[in-house]
Amino acid sequence: MTLSIRLPAEDETLLERAAAALRVSKSEFIRRSIAAYASKVLPAEQLVAEIDAMYIGKGGGLRQPESVANPTKRAVLERLREKHGYAR
Repeated sequence: MTLSIRLPAEDETLLERAAAALRVSKSEFIRRSIAAYASKVLPAEQLVAEIDAMYIGKGGGLRQPESVANPTKRAVLERLREKHGYAR
């Protein structure tokens, strides 16, 4: 998606300096900034649900390892929960 915005001269200078400090393009800096800001603004539960839908699928076996019938898969899911400490 293409997005065009107008920045005041001070903001453009700030953007250029910040992007140069990180050694990334202005576009990459803006993409990262949007992602960082959005993660603070969006409710955590909504983000968790989106992650589940993208990586785990609907049903959330990682959230409920006991619901997985295959003992090997269940053991892997339990170890992932222990290792990463999320999806509890």
